[in-house]
Amino acid sequence: MKEKINTELDSMAIILHAGNAKSCAFEAMMEVKQGNVESYNDKYQEARKEIVLAKKAHAELLRKLSAAECMENIDLLLVHAEGHLSSTDIAVELIGDIGELYKWKENLHG
Repeated sequence: MKEKINTELDSMAIILHAGNAKSCAFEAMMEVKQGNVESYNDKYQEARKEIVLAKKAHAELLRKLSAAECMENIDLLLVHAEGHLSSTDIAVELIGDIGELYKWKENLHG
């Protein structure tokens, strides 16, 4: 008999950390736009840490589902969590690149 795995808490962990990452990344972008490079760096590093936690939670959930041979039991909350994780990962990476451009611009203009 297949083990029943509750994906709700694991899905919520993914959503929580991805949401934290997105918030920190957008806060970082606001800081770098205002020329606050140190604050940008801090917020961006926090965003990177949160996205890593979200990815770890996602990987762990997939590992549990795979080990229990429950991959066909994917629920809507997990699908939402995966979408949230994917869009946040893209946003964090893009904001990192935008932040580097702002810092480069500041260095050129002093």
